[in-house]
Amino acid sequence: MNKEINNDNPGVKIPPPIIFIGFGLFGGLINYLKPLTITGPSWLVYLGVLILIGSFLGFGYMINFYKKNETEIEPTKTTFKIITSGLYRHSRNPVYIILCAGPVGLGFIFMTYWAIFAFIPALIVIYFTAVKKEEQYLEKKFGQEYLDYKKKVRRWI
Repeated sequence: MNKEINNDNPGVKIPPPIIFIGFGLFGGLINYLKPLTITGPSWLVYLGVLILIGSFLGFGYMINFYKKNETEIEPTKTTFKIITSGLYRHSRNPVYIILCAGPVGLGFIFMTYWAIFAFIPALIVIYFTAVKKEEQYLEKKFGQEYLDYKKKVRRWI
């Protein structure tokens, strides 16, 4: 059975949600080696659970948003159009901003600053492994339409 290879995509290899959750869990692990514990009320754990759930719900919302806009959310698949409505009016990467909440939530759950601040290296890795590739792909595929959008909307917030 031959599998057709689709080269019409940004070429992202690792799914971004895995990077964010991985860095958050790694931050929790580092805390066992070099504690950087949050000292505060126990309700912060519940706050962490709410933040993590919010991140998952936000990501689920974006999956449905992409389906309604008839294009792919996965950066390993073909993008059929540029979305400029909804959260994309304010940020070119709202999905990644939503995913930043994952490590923050894990930080409160594990009560460690390591996991909370893990979103920073995760975002740096995402920038080099996904955002740059996606922007190059969209510029090549959509040309002036994407360049005009880039002029109007910031990369992050």
